[in-house]
Amino acid sequence: MFSRMRSTTSVYRQRPDRIGMVMAAILCLSFGLFMPGCIMEDFNDLGDTFFSKSPAEAARDALDPYNPDLRREGVVLLSNAPFGGVDAYLKMYRDYVENDPDPLVRGAAITALSRHGDAEDAMVIAPFLSREVEENETVRWYAALALQRLHNVEVISVLEKSIRDEEETGEIRAAVCIALGQYPEDRVVQMLFFGLDARELSVNIEAGEALWLLTGEQFGLDRVAWQNWYTAALANKNAFKNQQAYFYPTYDRDKSWWEHAAFWLDSSWEKPSAPTGLRSRDERRTWDGQGEPPQEALEQDADRSEFETVDDLP
Repeated sequence: MFSRMRSTTSVYRQRPDRIGMVMAAILCLSFGLFMPGCIMEDFNDLGDTFFSKSPAEAARDALDPYNPDLRREGVVLLSNAPFGGVDAYLKMYRDYVENDPDPLVRGAAITALSRHGDAEDAMVIAPFLSREVEENETVRWYAALALQRLHNVEVISVLEKSIRDEEETGEIRAAVCIALGQYPEDRVVQMLFFGLDARELSVNIEAGEALWLLTGEQFGLDRVAWQNWYTAALANKNAFKNQQAYFYPTYDRDKSWWEHAAFWLDSSWEKPSAPTGLRSRDERRTWDGQGEPPQEALEQDADRSEFETVDDLP
């Protein structure tokens, strides 16, 4: 299921000269015929790069009432655009999170809302972290990632329920540990101690990292050492005096062979940053206009240099 989400990421690129596009495509395909290491996914990504959709096409796809794959792809493309956080799109993201019947559309909308929404939107997303509300594991995973990017103390109880749910997957509980690293509270430390005792190593590691962020201390996975230090620090009321800055993690990777071949393409990746709620929502927007984006960005084949390249996956 994750592959369907991955296939739509990083498709907005600056538009190169059309002759150069064709020549580069021929060159890359020629190499692909004789290089045994090339795989079909590379050529799918290559096609996305050279023949990416216009903003108007992405907007139409996002509103398609019949095809969930088009809705999902449209939401991903719009959320990656600089003006993906305008009010009209935020309303659509919220509606899809709560009402779309397709789980991958909900997952895409959750990611989009976490990227462009307010701290209050954490409460829209939080219910979908629960197995009682959302049975789809992919959606719950995206909800956990989203809560890393939105700071709202009201979601701590939801995070606690998830990390203490031993029937939940280790991947989701590890992501919850990361989200907890932004809340310097005693109840959060107790949750992370629980994470240190989890059977999944990934949960143990992320719990230890979150404890380091909250306290500035480094006791690794040693629950006894953490407990002894914390008891003393809590008595002295200085448990969080060395708290580290929290930045939500982002996805990064090495360039693929075709990205090196198409050397004129300017691929950039989202950088880790403080979550909304700890900083202004306006700091994360790249669209400076008021209200709706320019009409040509929605109704015409606007220049793709208006778009930035980011990736949805951590």
